[in-house]
Amino acid sequence: MEPPKIPDKLFFSIGEVSKIAEIEPHILRYWEKEFRQARPKRNKRGERNYTKKDIEAVLKLRNLLYKDLYTIKGAKQKLRERATKEEVKKEDLIRFLKQIRKELVSLRRTLKR
Repeated sequence: MEPPKIPDKLFFSIGEVSKIAEIEPHILRYWEKEFRQARPKRNKRGERNYTKKDIEAVLKLRNLLYKDLYTIKGAKQKLRERATKEEVKKEDLIRFLKQIRKELVSLRRTLKR
């Protein structure tokens, strides 16, 4: 299944997200309660303002639940695993960059002599 094209806008209403993701609005509202990734910001009037990032999260959830056939509990676990892997990657990258910085500082000192 090809991912839907997300229009180039800053904010989307729940109706627009419903059409893009091909999910009924009441499902999106339910997912807001179950998944923190599916909670859009609200404007001063209390209306949901979805961003592209929010829509991408909704599409990931849709795939986990409808395509991969995870249960709500299973989808939550899968999202936690993904978040943990991303944190580990980030920590590894930070460690790698710190090592590069240390080597560059050492090289600079050597060149100044």
